[in-house]
Amino acid sequence: MEVGRPGHAPRLQFRAVAYVVEGLAFVAGGLLIAGGLYLVMRGAFPAWWQQRLLWPLVRVTPTVAHMQGVAAIGLGASIVTIVLTSVVSEAVGGILVLVAFLAYLVALALFLFSTWLSRRPA
Repeated sequence: MEVGRPGHAPRLQFRAVAYVVEGLAFVAGGLLIAGGLYLVMRGAFPAWWQQRLLWPLVRVTPTVAHMQGVAAIGLGASIVTIVLTSVVSEAVGGILVLVAFLAYLVALALFLFSTWLSRRPA
């Protein structure tokens, strides 16, 4: 291995940056899953959250909070699944990408539906 070989250092730096980004994405996915589990178990957002953090929601009922929690779990699972595609074979990675895409779509649908539920007239 030559130390001064052109193109060698940028590849190592790219790998290091990729590992950092994967690690951050994995942590973010885990935090979304944990937050979603919290919402599903409690059925309410934390009391310390200000109203501006709940911006798209108007009336937060337990059903809306549960649906938001399931949406957060789906989004977190989607992120974690995408991160895992870098350590599995190509065939399994392709299947994981499809699963992640479906989990993202389900999370998006649940988020939009729960937002609509919170805004409709009683």
